[in-house]
Amino acid sequence: MRKAPYPTFLTPPKIDTHNESSNAPSACWEILDALAICRTKFGLTSASITVLRALLSFLPKTQDQRSDPFLVWPSNDALAKRADGMDERTLRRHLARLSEARLIERRGSPNGKRFALRFKNAVVTAYGFTLSPLFVRKFEILETAEAMRLESDLRDIERAQILDHLHRLGTQRLPTGEPILSAESDREIRKQLRRSIQANELVNIKKSLADLVQSCALEIELVSASNSQNDRHHQKTDKESLESVSDYQNELSVVSSNIDEARTKTGVDNLTLEDCLEAASESVAFSPEPVRTWRDLIKLGETLAPMIGIGSELMDHVRRAMGPLAASISVLCLVQRSSKISRPGAYLRALALRADAGEFSLNSLVRSAKRSRFAAVN
Repeated sequence: MRKAPYPTFLTPPKIDTHNESSNAPSACWEILDALAICRTKFGLTSASITVLRALLSFLPKTQDQRSDPFLVWPSNDALAKRADGMDERTLRRHLARLSEARLIERRGSPNGKRFALRFKNAVVTAYGFTLSPLFVRKFEILETAEAMRLESDLRDIERAQILDHLHRLGTQRLPTGEPILSAESDREIRKQLRRSIQANELVNIKKSLADLVQSCALEIELVSASNSQNDRHHQKTDKESLESVSDYQNELSVVSSNIDEARTKTGVDNLTLEDCLEAASESVAFSPEPVRTWRDLIKLGETLAPMIGIGSELMDHVRRAMGPLAASISVLCLVQRSSKISRPGAYLRALALRADAGEFSLNSLVRSAKRSRFAAVN
C-alpha cells in the first residue's frame, strides 16, 4: 500500500545550493564588524549593533531545511539577555531602527508573537525577524566600511601633517621677532583637531598652514637678502633721471590703454583691486583722491615711493623687473609694513632680484601685508 504524501505545508522546502547567500551565516561576524565601523552611514548607533549581534547569535550553527535559514524568533526576554541586559523599551527602539535601515525584516504572526511550528523536530513555519536583508547587502556594507577606513587613514595623515606645520611655525619667528602664528590661533587649530572633523576641512586647514609656512619662509629669505644687498649698495634718493621719468610715462600710458594685458604680464591676474586696497589700507589713506582703478593705484605707488626712501633709479629697475603695476603694489605693501621693515629700499631691490629670477610671488607679499594689517587691528 502506497504511503500518502505529507500535506504541502509540512513538506520540508529545498534550499538552492547554488545561491551564494545560502553560505552567508558563516560570514555574519565579518559583516557585523564591518557594519560597526560604518554604522553611522546606515543611521545606527553602537546600541543598534549590540541588538543586531544578539539577533545573529540565534542563527543556527548549521543550516537546516527551512525556506529562510536567516529567520530567528527569540522572545524579548531572551533577546534582552544577549543584548547586555538592555531594557525592553530600548530594545524595541533599536529593532525598529534596524528595520528602517533595511537590515532586518519582521515576519509577524497573526497574534504578534514570535514562534516556530515544528514537525518531527523540523521547523516548518516560523515568525520573528529575518536577517536575510543583512546578508543580501553584505558587499555594500563591506565596501562602505573599507571606504570609511580609508577616509579615517587619510584624516590621520592630514592631522599629522597639520601638527608638523604647527611645530615648524612654533619654532620660527618673523624678522621682527613676532611669532608667525599666534598662541591663540595655535590653540584653536589644535582644538579643532581633537573634534570629529571632515577630511575636506582638514585639507583646508593644512593648505592654509602650508601657505603660511611658505609665505613666511619667503619673507625671512627676502629680509636676509635685503640686508646683504644693503651692505653692498647705497641708494641715492635725491638723484632724478629725466630719461627714467620719460620711460615710466610711456609704460604708464601702455598700462592705461590695456590694463588687462599689463596685469597678466606682471603676474597679478588673480588679484583684484579690492584685494590690494584691503591689504594696503594705510597706504591708500595717503591718496588725496579715491583709488578706483589700477591706474590710480600705479600713480599712488609712484607718489609714495620717495616717502620711504626709494629713488627713481631703483623704481626704474623694479618696474623693468616686474612691471609697473606689480612695482606699485609692492611699494604700497612696503608702506603698509614700514614699521617692521627698517630698510625698504634694500627689501624692494631683493624683490626685484627675485622677479628677475622668476621667483617673485606678489600674492605672498600681499598676504603678508594683509596679515600685518589684521595683527595691528587686533
